[in-house]
Amino acid sequence: MPIVKAEDLETLASRIFTARGVPESDAAWIAALLVRANLRGHDSHGVIRIAQYVASMDKGETNPTPEIRVLNETPTTAMIDYGIELAIDKARASGLSAVTLQRTNHVGRLADYVELAALQGTIGLMWVNAPLSAGVAPWGGAARRLATNPHAVGIPGPDGPALLLDFATSVVAEGKMRVKFNRKEQAPSGWMLDSEGRPSTDPQKFYGPPKGSLLPMGEHKGYGLALVVEILAGILSGTGAARDGIGPVRNGTLMLVIDPRRFLPLTSFHEQVADLVAWVKSAPLVENSKGILVPGEPEARTEADRRANGIFVEDETWAQIQAAERGASRASPFQT
Repeated sequence: MPIVKAEDLETLASRIFTARGVPESDAAWIAALLVRANLRGHDSHGVIRIAQYVASMDKGETNPTPEIRVLNETPTTAMIDYGIELAIDKARASGLSAVTLQRTNHVGRLADYVELAALQGTIGLMWVNAPLSAGVAPWGGAARRLATNPHAVGIPGPDGPALLLDFATSVVAEGKMRVKFNRKEQAPSGWMLDSEGRPSTDPQKFYGPPKGSLLPMGEHKGYGLALVVEILAGILSGTGAARDGIGPVRNGTLMLVIDPRRFLPLTSFHEQVADLVAWVKSAPLVENSKGILVPGEPEARTEADRRANGIFVEDETWAQIQAAERGASRASPFQT
């Protein structure tokens, strides 16, 4: 069970990707995002994904050197094969932008993209579906019909993001179950159903065969949000909504970017956000509470700790990474 320094993990991941033809700058960026997920406590979207990405390239599902094309564009919208930067530029020019992505594989942790928008003084919103990677039961159902369909928001502050919100519309992201499986741990009660629709805490029964399913967060509320994401991210992008069939990961994506300066002075926006946060944090604490945090603060605290003390990588994930470095593949149940 190694504990590895962040910079060493980045170097290793980048080397694995470049060995498969990924350009050095792209490999370094992907490696940085994966390790950043581990640093911020989201191991579900960290280096555990190296083996997945390698297998996808080896099977020809992911092109390591894609030619990015703008498929359809107006001053405020675009349909392309990739790009939060374009959305930010359009919002700066017009105040508001909407950009969809299609033909993408796994886009990773959404917070990374809306954080880029927040760092540029804009508000970023993002939705993603995965039409052929169902792992979530609809509310009241007992079989997979939807993906985890995450939603993210980045709010700018004067010195960086003021809030970073990123959550699945299922109880947890599928990757959280992936981590439990690799660590040979049971899942908490309320995460999943087995293949017969019965509550279970066994990750093996989620991955099967036969496969179980995750539950929607907030019961009918998460289910409703997941359906909306299918339309916003899947149908609008041209990727399509959830449907029967098996195929590679395809993340339909919608990104909205808003320039708050088109509505009020930026200093006023920052002050009002800060006042809101201060008001929320002024609430008295319940018994045993360690304090009131806003989205993004838990991740910042975890990153400080893991940068100082290293990142724990469970044995199975480390074995998968080592196999990928050798140019081999290691059998994985993670075909959701």
